[in-house]
Amino acid sequence: MKNTKIITLIMFITLFLFACDDLLDVEESFTFSKEFVIDTEEHAFDQAELFDLAADVSIIDEYGSKIKEVKIEEVRFWLTAHNGDAGQQFESGSLSVSDTDNGSVREIASLGGYNLQNLLNSPTVLDLNNSGVNLLGELAEEPPHRFVLHANATFNEGPLDFTVKFEFTARMVANPLN
Repeated sequence: MKNTKIITLIMFITLFLFACDDLLDVEESFTFSKEFVIDTEEHAFDQAELFDLAADVSIIDEYGSKIKEVKIEEVRFWLTAHNGDAGQQFESGSLSVSDTDNGSVREIASLGGYNLQNLLNSPTVLDLNNSGVNLLGELAEEPPHRFVLHANATFNEGPLDFTVKFEFTARMVANPLN
C-alpha cells in the first residue's frame, strides 16, 4: 500500500512537471520583410533571395532551438518605388518559398490583376496558400532559420523599374526550458 502511494505521488509530480512545461511557453508576434528590386527591359521577372531569419529578427536568434512553432498569420505587399507607365499591371505571378537548396518550392500567394501605380505605398494583404505558408513556418522554426523567397511575375508592358516589398506577420511559440 505504501508503494502504491509513492508510485501515485511520483506519477502526479511527473504529470505536474509536464503540465508546467507548457505554462512556461513564450508567445511573441513579429514581422519581417524582404524587398525585391526589379529593373529590366523585359515585361517579366523571376528572382530568388536568401533570407536568414535569425540574423534579421532578434527574437528568432534569442530563442533559436527552443522554438516550438512559427505560424505565418499575414503577408502584405506594396511598392516602395515605381518608375514606369501608370498603366503597368501585374498579369500573373507568385511569391514562393523553398529551403536553401531550392528544393520543395511551394507557393505562398499568387499575384495578378494589380496596377503597379496603385500599389505604391499602399500595403495590400495577399490571399495565402496553406502549403507554402506552412513550409515557410517550418523553415522559420527550425535552425538555421533560413529559406529562399522566390518572386516572379509577368506584366502587360515593360520595361520594369520598381521595388516590391513583402512583409510577413508571424507568431512564435518557444519554451526557454527546451
